[in-house]
Amino acid sequence: MLSYESFKTRVLSEFLDYMPERYADCELEIRRVPKVNSCLTGIVIKPKKKGSFCGPTFYLERMYDQYRQCGSFEKVMANQAIYLEESLKYLPKDIMNLDIAGMKDKIVFQVVNTRDNSEMINLCPHRNIMDLSVVYRVIVNVDSEGVSGFLITNDIARAEDLTEPLLYSLARKNTRKLFPFRIERIEQTMMRMMRRYGAEDDDIESAFCGMDDTPDKERVYVISNKYEFFGANALLYREVIGKVAKNIGTDCYVLPSSVHDLVVLSTDVFNESAKLINLVKETNSEHVRVSDRLSDSIYLYSVDNKSINLVSEPAEEVS
Repeated sequence: MLSYESFKTRVLSEFLDYMPERYADCELEIRRVPKVNSCLTGIVIKPKKKGSFCGPTFYLERMYDQYRQCGSFEKVMANQAIYLEESLKYLPKDIMNLDIAGMKDKIVFQVVNTRDNSEMINLCPHRNIMDLSVVYRVIVNVDSEGVSGFLITNDIARAEDLTEPLLYSLARKNTRKLFPFRIERIEQTMMRMMRRYGAEDDDIESAFCGMDDTPDKERVYVISNKYEFFGANALLYREVIGKVAKNIGTDCYVLPSSVHDLVVLSTDVFNESAKLINLVKETNSEHVRVSDRLSDSIYLYSVDNKSINLVSEPAEEVS
């Protein structure tokens, strides 16, 4: 069994041998690639000719995990080569010559935890809000299979004259347009999940037959979007949280159940913030993948001030 370093050396030396002939004039370059709550070693395939750019990237840690499971270097290389070729079929034909300036209507927000993403944040235009940071992505494709895109780094922003205030302004308009928020009762979320896993409609209706009798103040809401992708961006839209608070009729706590959704509930009914903070921490630790965790904190929406502030931390209003 190869060590990680020996595996990396062989990959850099041999991987292009497994790729089609059109990659003969390419080379491999190692880059640290920041991901949400982690950072991976990316291997980028790029032309040897200076000044041009090629997109395919794969991750050494993930490949090494596969190698440890199967024990075959050749199998891992062949499978990765096939995967890269198949992935490229679903990207736009001009992906290798993307004009960022022409894709300004595709720039969106991504809210991440500041403490756990310091390496990513240092590489990107960003702004800090409470215990979170806002970074920016270009969305390349959205369909039933998922969402693809890339992070706007400082290098990209400088090359395209994209200042952080401009990115924020563009993203504020685009995020809501490309990923319109979905507000629903938590029971409706549970019903959709039950259907997804094959539950019968009669059983679902029976389980939630009394939900309409719940008083407004006691209702719990979930904010996400139809793609279930970075729905926690709603924290940047006070009016979205405010709409839920209006339905409930009181100030509200906002719980980040993941980077993809928020849970909103009444401060009058669920009035023990310490217990809610512990609930979020426990849920993150036991039920949420590391890459999907947003924060162990909770937030307070004030109906009077129309503001969102971090609970049990120095207050900082969302701009």
